[in-house]
Amino acid sequence: MKTEAEIRQTLREWVSQKNSTMAPTDLSDTTPLIEQRLISSLHILELILLLEQLRQRPIDVAQLKPGVFRDVNTIYQQFFVEDVP
Repeated sequence: MKTEAEIRQTLREWVSQKNSTMAPTDLSDTTPLIEQRLISSLHILELILLLEQLRQRPIDVAQLKPGVFRDVNTIYQQFFVEDVP
């Protein structure tokens, strides 16, 4: 699996590809992705597929909660940080 920095960079590059108005270097990990219309709700399915590839396991979409795609930090915390009991 990729490192945290590589995953975050991959996510920023993906957002930049979907919205050519922002370069990956201009996108911070706290930039609101949907609020600033960098990605649309139509891109979410593609983003889920990318996350499944990066995680190397499926995502149960029935368990998704509002706000999980807010920014790169939130996405990383939601999908790549394991819950420690």
